[in-house]
Amino acid sequence: MKKLLLIVFFALLGSALFLEYKRLTIKPWPATHFEDVVEHFKYGSIGAEVDGFPYAIWRELPTIFAGELPQGYAGFGFLGEEGRDLPIGVSVRRIGVDRVGFNCATCHVSTYEIDGARHLVLGAPNNALDIQAYIRFLTGAAQDPRLTPDAVIEAAEANGRPLGWFDRLVLRRVVFPRLAEEVATLEARLAWMDGRPPHGPGRTDAGNFWRERWGLNPSGDSRVGVVDFPSVWNQRLRTDGWFHWDGNNRSLDERNISAALAGGAADWLLERRSIERVSDWLMAFPSPDWPLPLDADRVAQGRAIYEREGCDTCHDPGSPSLGQVTSLAILGTDPQRTDLFDAEMVSYFSDVGEKYSWRFHNYRTTDGYANMPLDGIWMRAPYLHNGSVPTLADLLSPPDTRPVAFFRGCTVLDTDRVGFTCETGFELDTTLTGNGNGGHLWGTDLPDAEKALLLDYLKSL
Repeated sequence: MKKLLLIVFFALLGSALFLEYKRLTIKPWPATHFEDVVEHFKYGSIGAEVDGFPYAIWRELPTIFAGELPQGYAGFGFLGEEGRDLPIGVSVRRIGVDRVGFNCATCHVSTYEIDGARHLVLGAPNNALDIQAYIRFLTGAAQDPRLTPDAVIEAAEANGRPLGWFDRLVLRRVVFPRLAEEVATLEARLAWMDGRPPHGPGRTDAGNFWRERWGLNPSGDSRVGVVDFPSVWNQRLRTDGWFHWDGNNRSLDERNISAALAGGAADWLLERRSIERVSDWLMAFPSPDWPLPLDADRVAQGRAIYEREGCDTCHDPGSPSLGQVTSLAILGTDPQRTDLFDAEMVSYFSDVGEKYSWRFHNYRTTDGYANMPLDGIWMRAPYLHNGSVPTLADLLSPPDTRPVAFFRGCTVLDTDRVGFTCETGFELDTTLTGNGNGGHLWGTDLPDAEKALLLDYLKSL
């Protein structure tokens, strides 16, 4: 009888220890909630920490790899605020251990510089953020012999946040042994990137992220779906049209959820209330005003040219064409993104969320790109869906005179040509697949004086 009781006791103890191990390694803790919606937008969780880098290691990487990260994570375009340990757009949540993840603000908060002063703009596309370079750094660092438990412990001590004995034990016995496996999985999921042109700052290829998730083997072809980050202000203006650059979905909820999933969130951990809260706030969140005085008479003359050229037909609120798709046969812009999103993609999207109330029902294929409102257009450079044209002045030039290559990722505002002045950094080559800068010929044959007036009007939007 005693033997049987001992067997039962150890079986129960083993089960309890196993459950505790599972709690320590995968169980999610409640997400951090911020009462202020702006703070929640910048630092709240959308559920994307589930496969995130362990925070205890992540925060010490700029010290361990100081030579590679002289500016810390700001070197990848992450934005910081005084008094905050985390960059804007990075959240932390305990899933076994504390992990970092992305949120809406990762890609949708930016800055511009004018007269030496930096200005933060919520809702703007972060044209300086190079997510691809950041991910490649993390995977490389995780396999670097310099990254060891001792290195993390020493860096934490040097940075005034020493680890207790239990945290050191977890770091050595749980976090590091799992890190190699997690990084190997991530590398395999991102292998498709190696056969395509680099994204560079302010761009991503969510289409191929999804194809990899569905086992469609993007590594076996060279199809490109790279697009620029969009702005997310004034969402109410967009609710009667179609979302995403190619207008492939008419549901704001599905657009938001698909962005969260592409950013690393898991179906089972999706923070829907958090996403909906931010979405509701962005409905009427305004676009930024042009930061310099404008001549009202020149703006009015520019508006007349804008209407004469038919720009209002596609881009003005109230126009029946706003939010609708214009065919590539008319636009003439790079076809790669819309070609990538084919019937096979739609069929797979129809199964996303199949076990949940938010299952997707609104995806479709298109043959072009959606007509977007031009609110805050001055803060949305570079232009076209793939960010292949650096300034509005270049967009008003014939395609054969647009820059074949240019640097992007800078934040100094070009107040004349409307874009960002950039003389170094990541060079975008428009001859590479998916980077074409042709098409959108409206306004390209205007006299220079009229183009200048039109630019003044566009600054006012």
